[in-house]
Parts: sequence; C-alpha cells; structure tokens
Amino acid sequence: MPSVRGSAYGRLSARTKTSPPNSVSCGKVLSMSKGADKTTRGFFGHPLGLLNLFSTEFCERFSYYGMRAILVYYLYDATANGGLGLAETDAMIIMSLFGSLVYLTSIIGGWLADRLLGPYRSILYGGATIAAGHMVLGLPLGMGGTVVALGLIVLGTGLLKPNVSVMVGELYARDDPRRAAGFSLLYMSINIGGFISPLIVGGVSRASGYHVAFLIPAVFMALGLFVYIALSKRTLAGIGREVIEPLSMAEKQRWAWITVAGVVLLAAVLGGAQLLGVLSVQRLGDAIPVLCGGIAVVLFIVIFRDRQLTSDERSRMLAYIPLFLAATCFFAMSEQQSSTLAMVADKFVDKNLGGFEIPAAWYASINPLVIIFVSPIFAALWTRLGNRQPSLMVKVAVGLAIASGGFVILALGFFAAGPNPDISPLLLLAAYVFITLGELLLSPTGLAATTQLAPRVHLSKMMGLWFIATAMGQAVNAIAVQRFDASAPAGFYLAYALVALAVAALILIFRRRLLAWARGVR
Repeated sequence: MPSVRGSAYGRLSARTKTSPPNSVSCGKVLSMSKGADKTTRGFFGHPLGLLNLFSTEFCERFSYYGMRAILVYYLYDATANGGLGLAETDAMIIMSLFGSLVYLTSIIGGWLADRLLGPYRSILYGGATIAAGHMVLGLPLGMGGTVVALGLIVLGTGLLKPNVSVMVGELYARDDPRRAAGFSLLYMSINIGGFISPLIVGGVSRASGYHVAFLIPAVFMALGLFVYIALSKRTLAGIGREVIEPLSMAEKQRWAWITVAGVVLLAAVLGGAQLLGVLSVQRLGDAIPVLCGGIAVVLFIVIFRDRQLTSDERSRMLAYIPLFLAATCFFAMSEQQSSTLAMVADKFVDKNLGGFEIPAAWYASINPLVIIFVSPIFAALWTRLGNRQPSLMVKVAVGLAIASGGFVILALGFFAAGPNPDISPLLLLAAYVFITLGELLLSPTGLAATTQLAPRVHLSKMMGLWFIATAMGQAVNAIAVQRFDASAPAGFYLAYALVALAVAALILIFRRRLLAWARGVR
C-alpha cells in the first residue's frame, strides 16, 4: 500500500501506498506555509482544513484500493461471469503497468501543481478525473472502456495524490509541533480507506457483479470531491491556491506544443505497432521498465553532474544508490498484492471458513490492517531507542529481508503442496503480514533517507527518484509475471526472495562503507 510520509516528506509516518505518494513539489512547500490560521483547532486539535483533506484522502484511497482489489479478477474472469476474459498473465501485466504509471504520473502531478495549477486545483481536477474513470469502469464498455477508465484514474491520481500532502503541509507553520501528528492522521485516513474498501467492494462484486462494484468507488470519490469543495471556503481559505513557479506565456505555449507533439507521437507509435501486428500487452510490459530505468539514470546523471554539489552531497548520492535498488526490490514484492498474490488468493487458497466463502478481494485488507495496529508500535520503539536505534542501512536491509520472508513462506507452502497447488489461507495471511512488517521498516526509512541524503537544491528530483523506485518495482513485475507458472508457483516466489535477500545481505556487509559515504546521515 503506498504510503504517505512527510515533513512534507520526512515526517509522514510509514508508507508512499504511496502512497502514492507525495509530491515533487513538497520540496518547496516548506517555504509556503501561509494562508490558514495556524492556531485554529477543530479536528483533534488541528486546523479544520485537515478534516477536509482527511475526508478527501479517505475517499480517494477507498476508491483506489477498492477498485484495485477486484480489478485483476475482472480482467481475467470469464465473460460469462462479467469479466473481460483476458489471459491471466496479461491481466497481471496490466495490473503492474497500471501501478507503475500511477507513480510516474505523480511526478508530473507535482510539476503541474508547481508550474500551472497550484495544489488546490490539482486536487480538484484530479478527483474529478478519478471519479470519471471509476464511472467508466462501472459501464459495460469492454476492453476499450477499461483502457480509457484506467488512463483517467492514472492521470487523476497523479494530480491528486501528491498534492494532498502538500496541502496538509501548508496548514502548519514550519515550526508547528502539530505538523507530524497531522501527517499521521492523514496516513491513518489512507489505511482506514484501504482496509474498508476491499471488504465492501469485494463483497458487492461477489453479490452483484463487477460493474456494480466499480460504481461504489465512483460514488465515494464524488462524495470526497463534494466535501472538498463545500468545506474549502471555510477550511482551506488561501491554502494551495498559489502556483509556486508559474509558467510564463511563452513557456505555456512551448509546453502546449510539446504536449501535443508527444500525444501525436505516442498515438502514431501505438497505431503503427497495432497495424504491424506487434503491439501486445507483453511488449508494453517489456517497455515500461526501460522507460523507468531511463528516467532514473537521467535523474542520477543530472544530479551528479551539477557542479554546485559539495563533496559531502556527492558522497551521499553514492550512498543513496543501494537504497534505491533496495526500494526497487521491495516494491517489486509488495506490489504483487494486486497481481500474483491476488491470483493466489483466488485460485490456490481454500476460501471456505465455517461454511462461509471468503471473497478473494478481502485479502487486500490485511496490509492496511497490520499497518494501523503495528505502525504505532514501531513509532514508539524508535522514540524509546532514540540514538540507540539501528542505522538506516540496517533498517532497510532488515526490512527487505523480512519482506522476502513472506515470499519464502509462500514458496515453502507451494513446495509442500506438490503438483496440485492448494495452500492454507494462514500461509497467505502470514505472507501478507511479513511483507507489511518489512514495509514498516523499509518504506518510511527509505523516504526519510531520501530527504536527508538529497542535495539541498535537488530535493524534488530525489523525491522523483523515490517514486521511480516504486514505479520500477512494479515495472519489473510486468516482465516477471510473464514467467509465473500457475502449475508451479514456488520457484517464482523463491527467486524473488533470493534476489531480495542477496541485496539485503550486501547492504549489511557494506553498511559501514555506506554510512561513511552518507557523511553524518545515520
């Protein structure tokens, strides 16, 4: 589940289910913090604007995770059952591509807020686009309608998700002690929405079909927008309206032409590939990792080549590279909750419990539920340990190792099951718990490390790299799931676990060298 974390970043506690994610514009939000009455206390001692953004984020995350919990089933279920009847491999590739693009567009959403729309309007337009996407999914429009719907949700989420965190940051003065608690409440809204929505949407899907279930996220997103607009004049007066670095008229014209040219070129490439008969879901799955990797390499090169970097900043960038790789490995495992793990819940787990058939979509609620209960324990532990707590390198390595333990459990379960895979639901539950515990160690630590290791003038680009690590992990899945053998899944999960364990071991072995490169960031 993507997390929010923050200070606008460093103080958001645990996860970028993502969220998504936070915005590349957050690097500038710390200097904004104006427009609201910082002394207003109306929501658990916080500004009333937090209640508004809390409800907006809750509705958006409800809609996103509710839809995601059943989407892969809709894609591969038989048309007689209301699905699209795609091959299971194609369905899992689409899920991976969808998740990857959500994170990539978050970078664009942050840029649009900084240069053109401002955070307030970005959330407004993003929410409306998301609601439209869910509405299209709720209509029986076949594969074409699904592609349009997912495109709208990707674009809308990229606009909305990062800028909610920016808006929360603007509610507080830089030194307001309530800031960290405010982000914790926002984080709670994400996980409450993520917990409830699969239960409701999954249950409705089982009782009334996919299209009726897809309309529930549409209603929730529309409700969230209504509250956002209705309360904004009272609770968000002056907040998020400012465009930090507005485009000049000449820049607007140039970017308009670039956008049009890009859309035309993309349409021409896809159309030409379709005419030549070479366009396929698998080829798209192969292309996205190249795109993510290319963007990451370009950002690293741009930062390293900046002559303004001090020797300490350049050294810290070297220390960040293995953390970037560790994050990519982790998200490649974690984000399979919407693809291979969802299929395991549907096809390889006994759903009957005391005569009641458990909808497979309900397993998607395990991750947020564990986060809600366990994250306060981690927060209290780190506070109690203070300077005695493990270094960021150790936390990241141990988190990656724990998450890989979830895949080891699955591999052992499938090995024990033999040629006809059928595993206990407790094994899948344990796998989800291990992955989530690893996330609670790695994800907030990696995000905080991103803000600490980033050169001061490149914070936005570094946050972009964090999003790309998340996108890259899911893009890797788009290739890997093509090798998922439903008749023998054990080898697939064991291979993932071994790669992650190898990365974790290397970080632990070289942790002293990496901490030396980090130059004081522990």
